[in-house]
Formats: sequence, structure tokens, C-alpha cells
Amino acid sequence: MVRTIAADLLEHPKVVETRNHIHHSVVKHDHLMRSARYSYHIAPLLGADRRTCVRAAVLHDLDSRLGTLTTHGAIAANIASEIGEPQEVASAIISHMYPFGPRPTTREGWVLVIADKMASLTDLTHFVRGLFNGRSLKVRRRLRESDPFFAEREKRKVCAASFLRCQRIDA
Repeated sequence: MVRTIAADLLEHPKVVETRNHIHHSVVKHDHLMRSARYSYHIAPLLGADRRTCVRAAVLHDLDSRLGTLTTHGAIAANIASEIGEPQEVASAIISHMYPFGPRPTTREGWVLVIADKMASLTDLTHFVRGLFNGRSLKVRRRLRESDPFFAEREKRKVCAASFLRCQRIDA
């Protein structure tokens, strides 16, 4: 169902690379797919367009690390527009962080707000459950190594720590 609606998006390089990105201490691609599945089921309940909801869910956190809690929706909405998604998809994405960002103006936006919160809670549940068997920490470690954003951040931390040590030695 979800895969049929979003088959082309699931092959897009921006979506494929999320398989190696960390989000809420889980694989970002898993979060996007959970959001899409929840959107698929919630859309008819709110009288929203199912196709728009699912496609917005698949794209809603692309490049989320480039923004903040309140601005990353606009970044993902721009990406959606750039890859040819209609304005309805971009509009739903912009407001997915409500109440920390703009209020949704469409039913599809409300569906994504709800689906994203549900997916985030499920992410947390999966992470906590995985702490008991070590899987969560293993996945987190792998993602921190494969995610270019975190690799660069770790490099900056090392440089900053080295700089501070150098300052203390010189003092």
C-alpha cells in the first residue's frame, strides 16, 4: 500500500541515504516509513488525501539536521518541491512539527503532525526495547559511523577538545 503510493520516492537518492542516518537514535528511514504507514491509516479518518499524506510522510525529515526543531520542515518542503512534488505535499511537510512550528492549514498537514508524533513514540519504544538486548546501542554506533553529519560533528568535537587542551597547556 505505502510502497505502491511512494515507490518512486523510495528509490530517490535522498530517501535511500536515510538508511544510514540517525534520527531519534534509530534509523531515519525506519522513522519515515513508520510515519508513512501511520499516515496511510489516519488519512481516511480525517478525510485527507491518502496519496498526499503518504508522500509527505516519506519526505518530511529529509535533511532535518540542517535546520532546527522549528525550521527543518521548511527545508524538507523545499526538497519535496525541488524533486517535483505538488504544493499540497510541501504544505503538509512545512507544519509537521506543530506546535513547535507553524500550524497546519490542511487536513494532510494534520495527518502528518499526528503520524510523526506517533512514529516518534514508536521510535522511542523500539530504542528502549533494544537497550535490553544491546541492539539499540549497536545500531546507534553503526549509524554514528555511517552518517556523514555525525562523522563531521565528531571531528569538530575532537578539534575543539584539542584546542581546549592546547589552551590549558599554554596557560
